[in-house]
Amino acid sequence: MGINLVTFYNSTVTPQDDALVYENALPGSGMIYGGNVTIKNANTLHVTAGHGALCGRKFTIEETDVPVQLTSSGTLNGRLYIHMDLSNVDEPITLEVERASTLTPPVQQSNVNITDGIYEIDLATFQISTSTISNLVYVAPFIHYEFLKEVIIAPVEKTNVASQNYVVGRHLMLNNILYKVTAAITAGQTIAVGTNVAISDDVEKQIETNLSSINANLNSINTINGNKLNQTVIATRQANLTASKAYVVGEQFIYNNTLYVVTAAISKNAAITIGGNCKAADNITTQISNFKTKIGNLTAFSFIGACNANGYIAIPASENGCSIIYSAVTNTANTIPSLLYNQYGIWYVRFVKSDGTPWTSGNFAVYVLGA
Repeated sequence: MGINLVTFYNSTVTPQDDALVYENALPGSGMIYGGNVTIKNANTLHVTAGHGALCGRKFTIEETDVPVQLTSSGTLNGRLYIHMDLSNVDEPITLEVERASTLTPPVQQSNVNITDGIYEIDLATFQISTSTISNLVYVAPFIHYEFLKEVIIAPVEKTNVASQNYVVGRHLMLNNILYKVTAAITAGQTIAVGTNVAISDDVEKQIETNLSSINANLNSINTINGNKLNQTVIATRQANLTASKAYVVGEQFIYNNTLYVVTAAISKNAAITIGGNCKAADNITTQISNFKTKIGNLTAFSFIGACNANGYIAIPASENGCSIIYSAVTNTANTIPSLLYNQYGIWYVRFVKSDGTPWTSGNFAVYVLGA
């Protein structure tokens, strides 16, 4: 008849039917729990019991020992992996060991549930010598809800061996550092800074992009966009002459209460050389004036106040439509200002240190635009 309902009274639901649903419902393929790998003795690996899913196909692992053939001379790399072949009706899933000077990446064919294809994931990598197994690293990917939170910015890699495939432009986290993929990486391949990844510093951009794709009208997006504008209309504060972020030509920063403009691109953590890659810029008063001219008939004003224990300074209630342009703090650490508006119609500013904690003391000069 051209269309059939799979799940209804007395119907037959096949494993393929279930797998196609679960493949799209689960965040990737991997272990759900268990399946840990350790070295039992010189030539044996031990795997604990566990559960997992590959492309929506549920599997279990019984606690087992896996023998590893040692080398006759020299050293080889090894990997223990799960191999699923849906075309093999007698033994569709197995634990396998590979020994090689250069390990092959796991096979992860697309449309596995349609074509009865092959899909693999690594559980552990190690080295093999003539007498023992050593340097074991447990690399199994896991399926859990936190994974959904992690990929807003990037998947987290536990070691420098990729747990999944990455295309150029994708991001990953390794050792608490965000990297951008510059050359395609396959699962099982070594992640090498300067070869297939480079340090990335656009976390804020990624969060904005992902939130925008959910709902462009969410208040959280407006807050992010507003705070970003507030922080960068004039400049970022530099605590010293080592760049706290990457700067492009034309971008500005403040150092030692002086405003500078970037004349040559500066990488994060690179040296800032006044007269070399930056020069003194127009003063803040001039920039506020120029900005005011661009956006309309607004009045610029400034005031000095001391923050309270939560890092807040109230702006006079008579000033409405405010937008922070720049904030100065007596301390040398970076300061992040946020402009807020409470239920009583009062604008106020909250100052946050570069480590995310509020200032609890100190005087601040705030430059704002008000209607």
